Amino acid sequence: MTRAGTAWLAVVAAMPVLVAGCNGGQDEADAEALRDSTALFRFERFDTAERTDGGEVSLKSLAGRVVVLDLFGTWCPLCRRAAPVLVSLYERFRGQGLEIVGLAYEQTADTAQAKRAVEAFRSEFAVPYVLALGPQAVWDELREHARVAGVVPTILLVDRQGVVRDVFEGLPAGHEAVVADRIERLLAEPAALAP
Repeated sequence: MTRAGTAWLAVVAAMPVLVAGCNGGQDEADAEALRDSTALFRFERFDTAERTDGGEVSLKSLAGRVVVLDLFGTWCPLCRRAAPVLVSLYERFRGQGLEIVGLAYEQTADTAQAKRAVEAFRSEFAVPYVLALGPQAVWDELREHARVAGVVPTILLVDRQGVVRDVFEGLPAGHEAVVADRIERLLAEPAALAP
């Protein structure tokens, strides 16, 4: 089995956790809670992801820019609701140095099928930013460094130095202002002053 095939089997094995995270089996108030934390770590094992439109995206290629990593699934209702918010944030801040990369965690081990689902999602929501298949290493490092439970959507804010500064589990309606404020703060920081 190829390395990519092994990685996708690990992602599919983790799907019950992700499915439970999206709707949680919780009551509506719990599912709507915005949980965020300040995190200060750099990814050590995650660096590249396979783009759904071909090629790869790497964290190194985004150095010097503020990056939003959106961990999502096309099957997740909360992720679908967050998509227009992220598109709006991208359009608002991309001229100031913001990049968004959507990392998709699909419910299939078939890479071609996953890519088709993500590209259909791109078309449905007119997503202008990079979409890629999310590697398991992202969740592994988030659990290790930020005690993240594996809920989608999970949104990470990465500063110009490549440091994960904020982690949001969920994006309830009305909380996009919180994320926008954090993005503005990171964009205002000189690259040399970021921790």
